[in-house]
Amino acid sequence: MGELIAALVALVLPATGRCDALAALDVVRAAAWTSGDERMLSHVYGPEAGRTDLARLDAWRERGVRLEGARTVRASCHDGGAGGVEVVERLGPTVAVLPDGGHRTLPADGWSRRVVTLEREQGRWRIARVS
Repeated sequence: MGELIAALVALVLPATGRCDALAALDVVRAAAWTSGDERMLSHVYGPEAGRTDLARLDAWRERGVRLEGARTVRASCHDGGAGGVEVVERLGPTVAVLPDGGHRTLPADGWSRRVVTLEREQGRWRIARVS
């Protein structure tokens, strides 16, 4: 819980750099996924950016599946200016907990290179776009 609180504080501090803000958003995103909290997940993203993630979370919840782990592992993060950070990342170890209590380890992702555009909205950092 302490890590989540620290992440939430970092997101409202104007001096938080973009790579640190993205790391804090990763903590909130993982907490939302593991708790199945759609509202928490929606606060990670700007209005357009999180649609895919929100739809996926809703689909998992409808099937009665929750996740454990679901943390982003980042090999690099470089502030590219204009709100964007260039990252190389993948989903870390994640386990699906099925309605019957069974556990299934999800396949490991490969590394992906992305540009994540962050913005400060209503006094906090959010993900505006991922490309």
